[in-house]
Amino acid sequence: MANSKDCLVCKYIRWYLLIGLPILIFIWTRPSVAMLEGVNLVNIVSFLIGIGLVSTVVWKYYNEFKK
Repeated sequence: MANSKDCLVCKYIRWYLLIGLPILIFIWTRPSVAMLEGVNLVNIVSFLIGIGLVSTVVWKYYNEFKK
């Protein structure tokens, strides 16, 4: 399906249809997710970003000095 000779606009349209359109539908319908009530999503996202930062530093250290 994906041709490497596609034009740039075709790639943007494909990405919009695959990612942007479902997000817009999700925002438009505003589903109520009861299990997320009372959960602080900012803390969860910041924790995941911190874990990603630490794992990246450990991975880079391993690749630079241990290999």
